[in-house]
Amino acid sequence: MWMTFGIIVFLLIGIYSGAKRGLVLQLILSIGFLVSYYFASRYYLEVSEYLQLVVPYPSASIDDSFVFYSGALSFQLDEAFYHGISFLLIIFLGWLVTRFIGGLSRGVKFLPVVKQANSIGGAVIGGVISYVEVFLLLFVLTMLPIDFVQEQFASSGLAKMIVTNTPILSEQIYSWWVSTIS
Repeated sequence: MWMTFGIIVFLLIGIYSGAKRGLVLQLILSIGFLVSYYFASRYYLEVSEYLQLVVPYPSASIDDSFVFYSGALSFQLDEAFYHGISFLLIIFLGWLVTRFIGGLSRGVKFLPVVKQANSIGGAVIGGVISYVEVFLLLFVLTMLPIDFVQEQFASSGLAKMIVTNTPILSEQIYSWWVSTIS
């Protein structure tokens, strides 16, 4: 239940922020996100090798059960977890750069665009980007052998749907992060 509530709040904040930024500024920020996503897809494996040295992963035991993964795979999920964390780290660093550039381009918010189209377009793009961010975060959380997290996934139909049924991303991220370890 808490996970579902958190997802809905995060998505609503993304939609609201997109509407406030407007279409043009939200497009600039979205292009930055897509560039960050591209770099993350290219370099997450190299970064994950270094993260394994500094970020601890809670070890899985025989008693741990995962909502999305088999027991045999659960003892290898640490590698997939580091793939996911490195992917998110690269996107976060790209987000910082993009936000800086977006801050310099605040004036584009006031370009002559119809006000309703500006707000609605910004809201739609903001919602889509927020959805992708939620998806990536949830996918990383699926790999944690922490009972509370797994219970939240078991009780949240929305979280399960996002992780398993997101067009293109569900299969793409699974093949990048998890399939490479099995």
